[in-house]
Amino acid sequence: MKKLFLLLIVLMLPVFIFAGARSDTPTLTVYTNSGSDGRDAWLIDRAAQDGFKIQILETGAANIQNRLIAEQNAPIADVVFGLTPFIWEDLINRNMFIPYVPPWAAQIPAGMNDPRGNFHGIVVQAILLVYDLNQLNAADAPRDWTDLWRDSRFHGRYVYDATFGGATPRMVLSGIISRYLDPNGELGVSAEGWREIEAYIQRGRISESGMDLYARIANRDEPILMGQMWSSGVADRDVQYGTRTGYVVPSVGVPFLVEGVAIINGTRHLAEAQRFVDWFGTPEVQGDWAERFSTIPAHPGAAHRISQMARDMAALPPQVIDWSVVGRHIDAWVERIILQYMD
Repeated sequence: MKKLFLLLIVLMLPVFIFAGARSDTPTLTVYTNSGSDGRDAWLIDRAAQDGFKIQILETGAANIQNRLIAEQNAPIADVVFGLTPFIWEDLINRNMFIPYVPPWAAQIPAGMNDPRGNFHGIVVQAILLVYDLNQLNAADAPRDWTDLWRDSRFHGRYVYDATFGGATPRMVLSGIISRYLDPNGELGVSAEGWREIEAYIQRGRISESGMDLYARIANRDEPILMGQMWSSGVADRDVQYGTRTGYVVPSVGVPFLVEGVAIINGTRHLAEAQRFVDWFGTPEVQGDWAERFSTIPAHPGAAHRISQMARDMAALPPQVIDWSVVGRHIDAWVERIILQYMD
């Protein structure tokens, strides 16, 4: 009986040690627009391996922006990651973050961190116009976004987001409309620019709620051949749908965004939020993230772990976009498009 009792204690000891080590660890609430394709579940499990308890709310970047603003006086989130350049700037201006510089921040290339310490870069995403090489040869593919509505071969064969609530559709819109900026035009855009946007909307097809773009591309009964996609979303979809992704490289370049991580002003778990940020941006964690989800890590120390596809995408020429202008007008642009050009 004594031996049995000792055996039971030994078997139960790891459970008690684990529970004791974690019992006083607070649960962090993390908001992100970069939790799709299983990233949220993966991160919860990966963080737990290193002693963190996190819960994740995943939704579009604009939705997160609005939610953070609405909750500013009673914050729910402790940490946010992802977002876009113009959303970061807006939230910084609203005093939404606690400046904090994690140990790994000094290794991030210039321009990817907020110089005031509000956020720090973790992932780089190229925003792409993609198509399936199984159905469309590169020689016959568009050369630019503008070909979609200017060339009748592509009319009705591309998809755009109906709500513009996520980071990707707003980045696409920014990349197109920033070519036609005019301080004397309506909302800072020339009349020609608004005609181009109207054609983009009228000659495309609206994305269907809950349906992956690649599901429509892979369905040979669908007319859809192309649409918008973030760079790290390509590899898994090619595996899932049997596609071979080609992507367009306009002469003006490709829109890039830097996903950052920041601590919410008003968090009740500041020390734990700082510990999480210290951990999340390390080359070890970002390397794991890159290997699993084909991301382009901001940290050079994780670069050797990225796929060849991600490496090729990282080398694409970036489009030069005035994010300060975009930040001032993007909400009004979206409202105008929805009210005037969409049924």
